[in-house]
Amino acid sequence: MNVLMWEHFAPGGPIRVGGHHFARRFLRNGARVAWCTGPLSPVNFVKRNDETRARLRLWRRGGDWIEEGRLFAYAPMTLLPYRPYPLFDSPAVARRTLRCTVPGLRARLCEAGFGRPDILWMSPGSPFLALLDDLPHGLSVYRMSDDTATFPDAPRSFARLEEEVLQRCDLVIATARRLERRARGLGARRVLYLPNACEPEVFAAEPLAEPADVVHLARPRAVYAGAIDSWFDADLVAGAARALPEWEFVLIGPVRADLGTLAASPNVRVLGPRPYGDLPAYLRHADAGIVPFRITPMTQAIHPIKVYEYCAAGLPVVATPMEETVEMDAPLRLARDAEGFASALVAGLGDGPGGRDGRLAYARANTWDDRFELVLSEIGVLERARGAAAGGGPRDPVQAREPMKARESIGTRAAGRAR
Repeated sequence: MNVLMWEHFAPGGPIRVGGHHFARRFLRNGARVAWCTGPLSPVNFVKRNDETRARLRLWRRGGDWIEEGRLFAYAPMTLLPYRPYPLFDSPAVARRTLRCTVPGLRARLCEAGFGRPDILWMSPGSPFLALLDDLPHGLSVYRMSDDTATFPDAPRSFARLEEEVLQRCDLVIATARRLERRARGLGARRVLYLPNACEPEVFAAEPLAEPADVVHLARPRAVYAGAIDSWFDADLVAGAARALPEWEFVLIGPVRADLGTLAASPNVRVLGPRPYGDLPAYLRHADAGIVPFRITPMTQAIHPIKVYEYCAAGLPVVATPMEETVEMDAPLRLARDAEGFASALVAGLGDGPGGRDGRLAYARANTWDDRFELVLSEIGVLERARGAAAGGGPRDPVQAREPMKARESIGTRAAGRAR
């Protein structure tokens, strides 16, 4: 089985999103995976950051084969980029962006063996209309992980384009209830509500040496791991840091927003991005995990992976009351302002062994392995339906690789979520 996954981040970077975890499990299941990102434009030769530099390296090399030749990573270059600028912010550009790639994307994918993938897996940042129109494929999957139209840098035409994608794809995976409601309301054919998860075994591993750049810091420590962008409430963290001068606040991740007075706080450490593989060690030597997001229409549709990862490390969690943190039934504390955040952090220190056990249990109940099994079950249902409609036997490459009993039990759970 060949799977083409179009995601936002190049492989190997410090940010690990759900697509990375699903790609890993497709590979473990015996599939070949093409991981595409971008597309780039000539502007990126001048306007660059760490992410676009990684994409440029992939483009210059014509792609990379990794994972013993089963994972092909590539970033195309287009002369007609879909961007939030006059002339480029239109459905016509979005449909044609992959027809103007240099070298031609279709030819490059055919050379790599992905000219007609069995599964076309797309994220909100993908050129989804161009892929649906121009790339022959089997099943189409749209993993709706953000309310992208509410992002400040999203093209104004994005909402209209996404509506069409929702109606055309065989399966829509929604990571938040707000996204699920939007997909159903806009006429998606089949919707699976499937929130994020974690790899509990990675964060529970022993022993984990204390990273050298925090070994000198005092305890207790509150850690944030993730992108520091427009949704990050720097004022809230600055206020909590002032209220708790004996605490150290450690921020890990790429900084893409103005931190204001937070950067000058004496007990705040902005470490920048760190390899994802190092994250468990930072969490192990912390005392709390924080999710200090602003409450906006955009963040109301975020289902934070970091809540699961903090719990997997046994950390007390404090988050702002977004829709998903309120409804995800996680063992966390919610606080809307700096005073409440500080109080919740102090309260978390007194949780004791029972609180830690509850967090570890929550992480073990929400794994990427289980989420992937539900995806496989949905794909199997769709493949069998397609095979039946064609009048032949069920064409189901996934079914051939999965134990029947395990898939049936998981499929029963998935059937209640998708319709």
